[in-house]
Amino acid sequence: MEVSLQCQVLNILATHAKGLKAVEILSALPTKISQPTLWRVLDSLRAQGSLTVEGHARATRYHARERTDVAALRSRLMHESVAKLLVREPALRAQALERLLKLRRVNPHGRRYHDRWFELLQGPSVELLRVMTETSEQSDALRKESPWSVFITASERQRIFVSTRNL
Repeated sequence: MEVSLQCQVLNILATHAKGLKAVEILSALPTKISQPTLWRVLDSLRAQGSLTVEGHARATRYHARERTDVAALRSRLMHESVAKLLVREPALRAQALERLLKLRRVNPHGRRYHDRWFELLQGPSVELLRVMTETSEQSDALRKESPWSVFITASERQRIFVSTRNL
């Protein structure tokens, strides 16, 4: 039964790209189990390397490891942070364009990503913000050659790394 319960939890998490809180996992399970039983299952899955944990205490979210690469999760969270900043300070787009030109000079092999970022920076904010924050393979790849990385403060970067520790 333990293996079956583990599979159920992993299947639920695999369908939720942004992860779930323990309470949300409990409500999504077809059979009702206690909170301590869920914690034992989550601990077991964590020990197997099947889960990634983001946050702590009540803000803890669990991600199926097959679905979420820790580096990709951290990158998305950093870009979400920059997206919030960009909404408040639209002038950052011009700075990102300058940064993009520097990236093009140092890494000519990233041209296709740089071209896409250029299109996004010239286009509507909605599309730019969506690509910066969405969970997809394309966005994950694009974020690896991002002009936005310099806008993350050291304290915000540290907060994200601490919140996405892999227990």
